[in-house]
Amino acid sequence: MNFPYYFKEGFTPQSGIDTITVWLHPEIINRFDQFHERGNNNLPVNLRFSREANSKTNIVYRTDFFVDIQAEVINPHCDILDQVLSILVDLAYKGILHYSQLGQHINDLMGFFKFSFDRLFAIDTLDFYFDLRDGDMRLLGNPNPDYPTTRYSPGNPSVLKAYSRTERLRQKRHISYEDIENMEYPNRIEFSLRRANCDFLNAKNLTGTYENVFLRYLPFLARKWHDHRHKVVKVEERNLSYAHHLCQVIAVARQRIPQYNDLLRAPLKPIPYKKAKMNEVDYNFTPQFYGRA
Repeated sequence: MNFPYYFKEGFTPQSGIDTITVWLHPEIINRFDQFHERGNNNLPVNLRFSREANSKTNIVYRTDFFVDIQAEVINPHCDILDQVLSILVDLAYKGILHYSQLGQHINDLMGFFKFSFDRLFAIDTLDFYFDLRDGDMRLLGNPNPDYPTTRYSPGNPSVLKAYSRTERLRQKRHISYEDIENMEYPNRIEFSLRRANCDFLNAKNLTGTYENVFLRYLPFLARKWHDHRHKVVKVEERNLSYAHHLCQVIAVARQRIPQYNDLLRAPLKPIPYKKAKMNEVDYNFTPQFYGRA
């Protein structure tokens, strides 16, 4: 799959969105063979699946399908949601998602996906990152033997983590060591928002540029920084004039943190094949209609 690259991995802007993961309703998928259990995290648009199993019997009761969209193909100066929709439309044009008569023109399909987003898709992951120079960040707490250069906040899934980027990029082995050594910002602080630790993964919150999206989520990020930073990382604040967005998070975390008034709550996930009860919406009608149109 060919998508426009805006950045080379390891050389993205100092702050941005690292990953947006979109869950796909299975009724709209045409090529299940294009999804792999672990996917390929070397690709900027990664197709993968995971299985949900009963914790007691280990019997699989549902398979979930995802599209991971990485920073390399996200233009921070353009509307983020429109870029997500463009990638989903492109997957339809490539035959991976169903291509119905609704999509004879790209704008028609874009509009349909946008209008029906909460019935066809769900935002599953939204990661904000802030990269720092050497010496401006120190990891705190006890290391995990499996991930000695990373620290995680408590909770599953963890919402705040800090790590050395150089070690991770070396392990991937698709960027030269010389390029890795020349990185201006080799350390990273990341907020990993998941449906289990964030109630605000609504697609409409991704409207606008990165700056718009960041400011919308700023109070939420500040709250998580306030709650968890002492267990994860210490930063040299006097050196951070270049890290404008992280400085905003730190500043807001020091004061009375505003309410999340600009954030829309995540809608209910359109669970496949769940029969609608009285006064409930049939979440399967729209994807079934689209998949068969």
